[in-house]
Amino acid sequence: MPQTDKKHTEAVILVHGIWMTGLEMSLLGRRLAARGLRPYRFPYSSLRSSPKENARSLARFILARTETRVHLLGHSLGCLLIALMLEQHGDDPAIKARLGRVLALGPPFGGSQLAHTLSKTWLHKAILGQAAPLLLQRRTQWPHPQPLGVIAGDLALGMGLLLPGMPRPHDGLVALKETQIEGATASITLHRAHLAMLFSHQLARLSGNFLLYGQFDHQDGICGL
Repeated sequence: MPQTDKKHTEAVILVHGIWMTGLEMSLLGRRLAARGLRPYRFPYSSLRSSPKENARSLARFILARTETRVHLLGHSLGCLLIALMLEQHGDDPAIKARLGRVLALGPPFGGSQLAHTLSKTWLHKAILGQAAPLLLQRRTQWPHPQPLGVIAGDLALGMGLLLPGMPRPHDGLVALKETQIEGATASITLHRAHLAMLFSHQLARLSGNFLLYGQFDHQDGICGL
């Protein structure tokens, strides 16, 4: 993934969702790099490795960065992995001193109805792997000191259209109500589908605003990125 010049002191770690590799976040990373954030893709196995193993790897990945401030941006399952990492390693003084803001894109904080439905099928192990516990867990509060921004989608394009009981509105995979969590600093809903949101100019602009300034509507945001 392209990186900005070494003079930049703020980084953003991109944490992908289930079944993904992080390459789908490359365009978003380039757009954030244009805002002065050095992007890093955190690769992990969402199906074969346990959530605790992945959280430990993410903690080590943070500590290996050389920038003075490190932000975290997760998509879908990646948001839950970030939350787990903070629960398990957030009190580490070295990590706490480095971390900036956290941005969650399409996060199933309230527990994934889609995962709940899939968990009842005979293919659940192949589809959800070791990520199932994270996706089924319900988080109602954000207890961490790092400011949290949430960007949700409400364009219903995806697997959720084929499964019964998917609450509306949803982004095709995650219901809007599942993205809500008490303690978030800011939240916004875009008319985008779950995966397609990663390629949105608007989302990139809002993401840069929040990571750099702590709010989505900062006037210095670069329009048309």
